[in-house]
Amino acid sequence: MKTRTLVAAVAAAAVVTAGSIALLARAADPTVEQLLADHALLHQELDRCRDLGMKAVDDPRCKVADEAERRRFMGKGAGQYNPPPVNLFPNTPDKLIPAQPPQTAPPKTEPPHG
Repeated sequence: MKTRTLVAAVAAAAVVTAGSIALLARAADPTVEQLLADHALLHQELDRCRDLGMKAVDDPRCKVADEAERRRFMGKGAGQYNPPPVNLFPNTPDKLIPAQPPQTAPPKTEPPHG
């Protein structure tokens, strides 16, 4: 009877230890901001996801690493890059048709008799 109790106590302790390690590991998962701040950590996570293969699709850490890589690559969004307009033909005049004098309204006449 004592052996059975001892085995049960050891098993319970192992389960509690494994659970606490899993919780600590979950708490230690890097966030997107942490990965953006540390490029070496980001590359390490991306390498880990690459080695997982198709399992990386469902891995939460890989999803975080993918989001961090997307933000790193794409930047902060609109408004960051505003290139000047390109003049493809700098030696051509702005208007191909010569300027016409402004037209005045035609004189008012009566409608034609028909």
